[in-house]
Amino acid sequence: MVVESILKIFWKDLGAYLQEDEYLTYSQHMRELVGYVDEFIITGERNEPAWEPFFDYGRAYGHRVATRGMQLEIMLEMGNMFRESILNHVFHNHQVKLNEQDAFGKMLYISAKINTYMNKIVLGFHQAQEEKVEKSYEERRHQVLERLPFSIVVYDKEGCLQFANSIALEPNGLTYEQVVGKTRAELKQMFNRSTEPESTWRKVMSGERVRWRADVPSQTDELTQVDKEMIPLFDDDGNVNGSMTIIYSPITEKERLYNLHKQFSFVLNSMNSGLLILNQDFSLTAYNKKAEDIFGLAAEQVLGTSLLDLYHRYTGKDMSESKLNSAMKRGLPIRDLEYRIVINGRSLTIRIDGNPIKNAEGQPVGYILIIDDQTELLAMREAMMRNEKFALIGQFAAGIAHEIRNPLTTVFGFLQLFASKSVQPDNFHDLTVKLLIPELDRANTILSDFLMVSRPQAPQRQLVCTETFLADVLRLVESEANLRGVVLEVEAPEDLPSLNLDVQQMKQVFLNLCKNAFDVTPPGGKLVLRVKVLNNVVHFEVIDEGPGILAEDLSHIFEPFYTTKEHGTGLGLPISHRIIEGHGGMLTVRSAEGVGTTFVIGIPFAQ
Repeated sequence: MVVESILKIFWKDLGAYLQEDEYLTYSQHMRELVGYVDEFIITGERNEPAWEPFFDYGRAYGHRVATRGMQLEIMLEMGNMFRESILNHVFHNHQVKLNEQDAFGKMLYISAKINTYMNKIVLGFHQAQEEKVEKSYEERRHQVLERLPFSIVVYDKEGCLQFANSIALEPNGLTYEQVVGKTRAELKQMFNRSTEPESTWRKVMSGERVRWRADVPSQTDELTQVDKEMIPLFDDDGNVNGSMTIIYSPITEKERLYNLHKQFSFVLNSMNSGLLILNQDFSLTAYNKKAEDIFGLAAEQVLGTSLLDLYHRYTGKDMSESKLNSAMKRGLPIRDLEYRIVINGRSLTIRIDGNPIKNAEGQPVGYILIIDDQTELLAMREAMMRNEKFALIGQFAAGIAHEIRNPLTTVFGFLQLFASKSVQPDNFHDLTVKLLIPELDRANTILSDFLMVSRPQAPQRQLVCTETFLADVLRLVESEANLRGVVLEVEAPEDLPSLNLDVQQMKQVFLNLCKNAFDVTPPGGKLVLRVKVLNNVVHFEVIDEGPGILAEDLSHIFEPFYTTKEHGTGLGLPISHRIIEGHGGMLTVRSAEGVGTTFVIGIPFAQ
């Protein structure tokens, strides 16, 4: 059986990462997956929800082996072997049981699903890597805080303690486990008999730093004077999400600078990013441990040397005309600058951020560069993109095969009847006009629409009066509305700004959206075309009173060949989406079951 042969090959790799019971569970999962593939090949029933448990397990499996230390290359190699084994199994075991047309469509469908399954495994692997980085960052942060020569206590925004270093815990004889998760009120009852200024917590939660001097009891119950400072902590969006309290004895400015200097090298080497500090001549004056790990160069090899000379020495390339050198010379900040370099035989992709160091007069006297190694992260992203492309190709091909097969079957059947002389010559002309030509036109239309989705033509845009364009669209849809008994309403302000449009392409978009709306709006219902102008964008809304789009369908409506109509091709909305994107705009949808649907076309003003 294909599963047993696959497992036998995989065991030499999986044995190092899975325990025996986990491997048995994994083996059973593989058998069920292959069993479901066999069931689909035999029945041809496409039960999309039935794939979700397999996808969920694949994601969990990728996460598990990543946490156990499996390398991305090994996992991808096993995944490719698994995909090839499944497809070979389908082809060799089932081809004799299927007619050629069904076999082609089913093979494409299975290929797309297996690619999606592999993509889920890579996604789980990527999540584990991100969690590992986050955990490492948190551990390093705690290590840094633990080594500081004063008391540190960190609270979340609810006032619950998240971290306290040893210096904060020692005077009270408490352990970290005894205090973590406790509220500020609970901690005050336990050991803190000092007071703090009124409304301190409220001020800090509003983003203000508060510092005060307090008398606190020592281990001998004698009062000792200390300085306390509560500093707000911010999340990535700039919102306060906690605070850090620092307690230290009052010291002179000289002592403070000396303590900061002692901690400087430790803090640098605790960073999770490479850090380079340059002087005014761009020679390296500081170079932390993470930078050594990234570049594979020790500090003694680079300190005191110009960054431009180092770049040329180890890469063989000139950096004098680069964006990095230009920004540093002008004293400008650097954000998300990406470089691909080969150094000491190692290919690296690094991201660089930086800021100038300025003196009291505001003149640049040096530069700080933060280096992040993106090599492994980009490799995982590229692997996911490859899997997504394979899945998309399979879906497109399966859709084309399905849509083209119907008209071709009709034409083929007619020609068989004609060849067997079951069609009278007198009827040949009528059948050709009424049957063959419409079916071939349908096949040609499907292929044309497919090419529009996969390789859209660039819009031939021209400056258009928006009121005139809207009036032309209304003339095109009014007759259809009257035939279907649908009330057509228009809500548009006066003096609409002009737009740069390919008129024919945009008319196609409105016809597609209005036709879909007519199909779901009952006689006597209303279709509203509403126009709004917001933030230099003209928004066209097409609002129907149909039954709405089911939640499970809503996320798929712009996918090629996805349709809920009995005779639909599933290409109208993807084509419309590509046309709007080609105009630099956006096509979005709002819908809920039972309350109708609103499509919104947003087109920027003509420049």
